[in-house]
Amino acid sequence: MNEGISTFYAELLRIRRMIEVSKKQIPMISLIDEIYKGTNAKDRIFAAKETIRNLSKPYAVMLITTHDFELCDLEKDLDIHGKNYHFTEHYKENKILFDYKLKEGRCTTTNARYLLRMAGILK
Repeated sequence: MNEGISTFYAELLRIRRMIEVSKKQIPMISLIDEIYKGTNAKDRIFAAKETIRNLSKPYAVMLITTHDFELCDLEKDLDIHGKNYHFTEHYKENKILFDYKLKEGRCTTTNARYLLRMAGILK
């Protein structure tokens, strides 16, 4: 299906199908990993917010992963039934380690600088 179209547009088409199904008002689950990663940050935030608003239904469960802190603010939007969860990392012997335990709330740490140092890009 993706031949000849961008990653971003292919994702839009898949999400459009999710929104169409949600209009049937039947129980559903939507799983989206790294929403709209194929576009620039400004468009990604706008598009993701609108998508989340469209998919936020009382009869639906939606799980979305993102590295965009701006999307975490949607938890405060009264029209969206959202809640933030995150994983945390720690570092040992020049390695990044995760315990893979889901924690409530938005993530409060970042790891790009540490990973850049590990890769020798940042001193």
